[in-house]
Amino acid sequence: MVHAPEAVTGKTLAGFAALAVVLSLFAALIALWVGPSGQPVVVRIAAALFCAVVTHRLIRIVHAAALIGQQTPADIALRPHVAAVEVDPLLAQLVKETRTGIGMRIVTPGLWQRVQELCRRHGMGTAEQPEQFHSWQEVERIVEHLEDAT
Repeated sequence: MVHAPEAVTGKTLAGFAALAVVLSLFAALIALWVGPSGQPVVVRIAAALFCAVVTHRLIRIVHAAALIGQQTPADIALRPHVAAVEVDPLLAQLVKETRTGIGMRIVTPGLWQRVQELCRRHGMGTAEQPEQFHSWQEVERIVEHLEDAT
């Protein structure tokens, strides 16, 4: 997995503008509360806080850009390790194609074709019945038998 730095875009600048608006709203309320003698201090603190946040953000972006194509040990440790999971295509299709009707599951023609194809691949025969007679229990029995065989 290649490390891709975050770009400085219009969203970044819009975020800085939103931060400035929020800080100015709080600073205005605090300045009204402290009175005329404390207003310059409040404005200076709000401006310093805004500059500190912007500087921190830009330093992180520049640091990430400097590490293009590299992963630090901290990045590797913070990212969760997800093992590759292999899913049987038939079982995945079972989940997609089974619909719950009025308290019962319906075996669709596409599902039954996939079950028959999987049985043919494993050398196991299925009972050839018209499609309307296939029950969910029969499909479950066939899938369990195939799982036991593999």
